[in-house]
Amino acid sequence: MNINIMDILKAKIKLISQNLPKLINSLPASFEEFQKDDLSRGASERYFQLVVDSIIDCNQILIEMNNLEIGETYFETFNNLIGKSIFPEDLLKKISFCVGTRNAIVHRYENIQLKREFEDMHKDIPLFTEYLKIISDKYL
Repeated sequence: MNINIMDILKAKIKLISQNLPKLINSLPASFEEFQKDDLSRGASERYFQLVVDSIIDCNQILIEMNNLEIGETYFETFNNLIGKSIFPEDLLKKISFCVGTRNAIVHRYENIQLKREFEDMHKDIPLFTEYLKIISDKYL
């Protein structure tokens, strides 16, 4: 079975469009609630990870489709798309920091502060929304 790279990209875009609303709905508005409600925090952390993982996958596919340099880190998948007329440079620079938050969540870094995680997740949602709109308009 030969799977077309565009089909994979479209499937990843669909995953973002499915998981981003779940992230928005599960992420508490207040830090106090985020801190107290383990279920909401756990759900929002998981949906955050799923959105970031799908965005990274999209980046890697776009890098391959455009014969660009393949980076060694998830962070580099954003940097390698800068200047390629796919996404605004400012968006790529801002959204790339979601990788650090994702890694802190996945690997349970001891030094990440819960308040910073909460703030970063809220800050990234509008960036994810912009990314989704741009990639959907271009490739769906």
